[in-house]
Amino acid sequence: MNTTAEPIKKGLFHTPFWLAPEKNTFENRSVRFQELAAAEPGEWRLYLELLAAVCAAQHKVALRHTFPLPEKHSGATVLPEAAAGEVPAAFYEVFQDLLNEVRGNITHTAAAETQRLAALGKPEAEALARRVLAQTGEEADRPAEIWVQAALQIVWTAWAAQLAEDDVPPVEERVHCPCCGTEAVGSVVLIQSDLSGFRYMHCPLCNSRWNALRAKCTTCGDSGGIRIQQVDGASAPGLPPVFSGAHAESCEACRTYRKLYRHDKQQYADPVADDLATLGLDIAVGEAGYERGGANPFLLHGG
Repeated sequence: MNTTAEPIKKGLFHTPFWLAPEKNTFENRSVRFQELAAAEPGEWRLYLELLAAVCAAQHKVALRHTFPLPEKHSGATVLPEAAAGEVPAAFYEVFQDLLNEVRGNITHTAAAETQRLAALGKPEAEALARRVLAQTGEEADRPAEIWVQAALQIVWTAWAAQLAEDDVPPVEERVHCPCCGTEAVGSVVLIQSDLSGFRYMHCPLCNSRWNALRAKCTTCGDSGGIRIQQVDGASAPGLPPVFSGAHAESCEACRTYRKLYRHDKQQYADPVADDLATLGLDIAVGEAGYERGGANPFLLHGG
């Protein structure tokens, strides 16, 4: 990890800047994907079911490996910065284990892809991971990306889970994860008693969360033109319940938006899973002229 931080001074009403990944992150996300798939009326449920299987496999694989924190490195982030493209030493072993674990619980088409990837040698697999981390992937890489991302998430999440609050000093910039530099996929408004009403950004790679003020654009910092948008259930009969907790926080200054999830509306909302179950919100806000902030590692766009 990076240089040792000074202990954070905590007052009587201390609000932590950074929250470690939740215990059993992948297991809980798998359950959430299953719930969302059950409520999805269209064929998209098949992809949500696939991701439920992927996350269940992530949980099992993570328990079988140890992930020592990396040594000190250069850079602004606490852990190695993802965009630098440095592939963790544990990646290939974790990648192979994940592919083997998930194979019996997915469709024949997905299983064929995992078999192809399992046949890759270590140099080829690491080169693929390097392109995914650096976001320089080729069109031919797209079918492999969810599997590579899933393996990388296991490693970075295990690293982040070993950090303490004092290891992650507050920073002014709130778009990117202070641990690994990945852009937040979205944010969540919590309901637990000591943090009720506080908004935390969520990292899709290491699953850390960090505090950011509400009613302030997380992209440009403007607070004068923030709008909270959502799909109105009254005008869309049969809308899955997940939409009740999903909002788009749009900014008139920079014309971007980022999704926000309210636990008081959907207690088990997960910024990665719920994002993929509420793409109708993205379509509506995108048609209004706003550009999305925050990529989902499991949302693969065509070229």
